[in-house]
Amino acid sequence: MVKARPMAVMVVGTLLIAACGGAPATPDPTVAPGGTASPAPASPSPSSPSPAPGAPSASQASPAATGAVAASAEWTAVGGANLSGATALLDVVATGPRDAWAVGYQDGAEDREGTPAVLRWNGSRWREISLGDEAEVHHLEGVGAAGPDDVWVVGNGPSAFAAHWNGRAWTSHRPFGVAEDYRLADVATGGGTWFAANGPSGAVVLERADGGFRNVLTTQGTFEAITSGQGHVWAVGTSETRTPLVWRGTAGSWESLETPPVQGGRLSAVWQVSPSEVWAVGRISTGQETGSQTRGAEGAQPLVMRWDGTRWTRVEVPVSRGGLYGVTASGSDVWISGVDADHAGQALILHFDGTAWSREYGPLFRTYAATQQYEETDDVGGAVLTRVPGSETLWAVGSVGVGDDEKAFVLRR
Repeated sequence: MVKARPMAVMVVGTLLIAACGGAPATPDPTVAPGGTASPAPASPSPSSPSPAPGAPSASQASPAATGAVAASAEWTAVGGANLSGATALLDVVATGPRDAWAVGYQDGAEDREGTPAVLRWNGSRWREISLGDEAEVHHLEGVGAAGPDDVWVVGNGPSAFAAHWNGRAWTSHRPFGVAEDYRLADVATGGGTWFAANGPSGAVVLERADGGFRNVLTTQGTFEAITSGQGHVWAVGTSETRTPLVWRGTAGSWESLETPPVQGGRLSAVWQVSPSEVWAVGRISTGQETGSQTRGAEGAQPLVMRWDGTRWTRVEVPVSRGGLYGVTASGSDVWISGVDADHAGQALILHFDGTAWSREYGPLFRTYAATQQYEETDDVGGAVLTRVPGSETLWAVGSVGVGDDEKAFVLRR
């Protein structure tokens, strides 16, 4: 992969270096725990990237991407809690400037599942919050928070797993009992607590009710994300015919909504601004994906859809290859995160100001090395984001690399 000028980056307590040959972005980055990496100097527009002197030649380019692009000085990496082994952060939510949560996994490797990772921002640093020894879960997939003392996380281990934080301690739950063929994908906490899941009978929505979990919807297809608020619940994913899938719940009634007939379309995230303004993002895959595969940008096209209160329409964005995994919005101000397959070593951030789209890119985490263990060692696998309520601050999390080389990152704007 042809990369632009490397820069200093700290991930969650771990210097991002390839375990088996991938070159670090800089030889000795120094970021104090809880501090931020120095932003990149002013640089050319992302639309006109130029390789730095000494960057790998075109003959060394990674097949997964064609080069780096100038990083936005607005996005800085934030260090903090120490996660061990192969790590990734898969979801993030904020309730205010002094309270944010990020979840994923650590201690992962090619020969083991890993253990859950929960990080909490207290206004000055990220620190790890243990789920307790009784939490039977390998990976956490989603997090939702109605407030600092009302937080839900969901994930999967031997069976589907959920846990609630009441401000003092976690309470663990098995929404499907000990059944091993159900998996939780996401959780939403607006106007109740809702869970998106998948099992042998298809896609499932659960509601937290009367101290238990009530199945309110089972349908064909796969759910990847859920959001709720103002009396509406939205669950999105992909249909059994590999087209975008959207279900809406209101007042106890559920309906499947018609979406643009995009073959290979898969929705990974959804955000409601109001019942008549909803955004959903994902990717269009050219090949058959299996299971709940949600990461990676190679061979895909970005997919953005918008609900105007009457119908869903597809929205064109200024990126032609890659995948989108996160969306957040306030009014007409929309932010979307993912991976641009042409610049896969950096997180992609798309911004819509109500009139036009613009692109921003996070810092370069790793430079391509011909001796790296995996083709994707220097590529970002996914990025999700959230807005801090009542502010313009954004958090984005994700991971770079695969297998034993995978490392989590946290960015702030």
